[in-house]
Amino acid sequence: MASFQRYREKLLDWFIAAVVVVMVVVVTLQITSRYIFADPISWTEEIARLLFIWIAFLGTYIALKTHAHISIETFVNRFFTEESRRKIANILTYFLVYFLGYLIWVGSGVLRGTAGSTTPVLEISFLYFHTAIPLIALLMAFYLVGKIFRMGWRNIVFSGLVSLAILAAVYLAFGTRPFSGGALVSVSLVVMALLILFGLPIAFSMGIACAAFLLLVKDIPPVVLHTRMLGGIDSFSLLAVPFFILAGDLLNTGGVTLRLVALAKVLVGHVRGGLGMVVVVGEYFFSGISGSTVADVSAIGSLLIPAMKKAGYRSEDAVSIISAATAMGILVPPCILMVVLGGMTGMSVGALFAAGFIPAIVLGLCIMALIYVQAVRMKMAVEKRPSVRESLSAVTGAIIPLLCPVIIFGGILSGAATPTEISVVAVIYAFIVGVFVYKEIKWNQLIPILVNTAKTTGTVMLLCGTATVLSWIFSTNQIPQKVAAIVMHLSNSPIVFLILANATFIILGAVLEGLPAMLILMPIFLPVSAQFGVDPLHFGILCIASLGIGLFLPPIGMGIFIACTFAEIDIGKVFVPFLPYIVVLVIGLLIISYFPWLTLVVPNYFFK
Repeated sequence: MASFQRYREKLLDWFIAAVVVVMVVVVTLQITSRYIFADPISWTEEIARLLFIWIAFLGTYIALKTHAHISIETFVNRFFTEESRRKIANILTYFLVYFLGYLIWVGSGVLRGTAGSTTPVLEISFLYFHTAIPLIALLMAFYLVGKIFRMGWRNIVFSGLVSLAILAAVYLAFGTRPFSGGALVSVSLVVMALLILFGLPIAFSMGIACAAFLLLVKDIPPVVLHTRMLGGIDSFSLLAVPFFILAGDLLNTGGVTLRLVALAKVLVGHVRGGLGMVVVVGEYFFSGISGSTVADVSAIGSLLIPAMKKAGYRSEDAVSIISAATAMGILVPPCILMVVLGGMTGMSVGALFAAGFIPAIVLGLCIMALIYVQAVRMKMAVEKRPSVRESLSAVTGAIIPLLCPVIIFGGILSGAATPTEISVVAVIYAFIVGVFVYKEIKWNQLIPILVNTAKTTGTVMLLCGTATVLSWIFSTNQIPQKVAAIVMHLSNSPIVFLILANATFIILGAVLEGLPAMLILMPIFLPVSAQFGVDPLHFGILCIASLGIGLFLPPIGMGIFIACTFAEIDIGKVFVPFLPYIVVLVIGLLIISYFPWLTLVVPNYFFK
């Protein structure tokens, strides 16, 4: 039985990897037909979107099995015993099964309604698009039911009865009497907050909260959950998400980080506090390739924290510099948050990419100024200036890695290609560099890399899908307008509003991580920002910068936990040393907030 299960999982991995490869090939075919043969193929987008939807939901299934969905477990780990945590997890498993069953039921109704509808070019039945949700929900439900049966009969009965009692209590309290939409939104948000607090993955918590609203409200068809969820994912522009993830994985595995750090040492390593500044410059280079904050802190931290400790930096200082630099690096494109933000708001992803350059430099300079002041105060030794030969070696070694962001930004800023198309070019380039040029990626590593791409895409896209439903609920119940009225009652100053918004994004970014916080808050705050006359591009960059700071905010920011892991240090020892870096990051954020020109000058030049 165990061998059959391993064979089945391996077969699924190969299938997922093959679908990702086919998706890359299809978009590559679109690019070559459009730019090389000047004869665009009209059907490639439909095939790519179909494959993307299936990859997203298959990745969701893989992420569920491997516990890769984003969740917050700080509360239950701190206040509950191991036995209590296990009981809570068992009860939450039942809630997940109920939610998946609801998805299957709603999805079957949608399938009956879409029979006969086809895509305009290839006339592919929309059944193939819509089937992904109920079918993968069924797979996840089977997996979870298997977990339930392994609990033991006492836990099965206890957890089942408790979960049903909770559902009955909620329905009797709010489903048997008429409540306004706003009141039911509040109920749903409380449900979501409690589920997140007790450790349920955030995407599923949002989905259950949306399902609860649709079940309690009387005049909205339940198919909204399915159609809005799929609509939040079915976008050609969001195809850039898996491609940038894949390109970053390939480049990180292919030995790019070491070469970029060597170039950073040549540029600033000889300045007082140079090794700390190398972290900032190296992060600016690497973040422009990886597109992922977690990848940044993992790659830069694993490489430079040991080197900094050998050079005399205390572990807590090394963690502080790495964390501050990576918080800045979230603004350096390509950035997954920018791609998702563009997809959910209609903003140009290329304009968002262009808008991040200068704000990242502002934050980077603030960090480097603090590093220099601390190095002078501590009388740190100055490294000798590298020789001409060493400099040339570092520059030539970094040419190939730096060509990747040049290709990405050159294609996007020139308007020659869309972010999705250029992300595929980045994948092909990263594959050639890692496999054939540096030869650091072995063929047997490709399947895990491709499966990891699907898994990460699944976690991101499930968040996007459920957040789209939540955003629709917010808008239909005029939540942004109500928030705007409250904020305007406090002050009608745009700067005051931006300070309040920045603080909210920082705090929730620390609690929920960057992407979930953005998906929840942006549908509320973006319409409010328009009433204050704030440019949406400027507000989007401030949102991302604030989330980057929040990701490293002690004691709960996920990023600083990762950095502390590489330094082998308890997070409690980092609080005081990291405080000055939080201060300079906030100062940099206030500068960007007060001078929108810093954000808008580059996109205005290239996109207006």
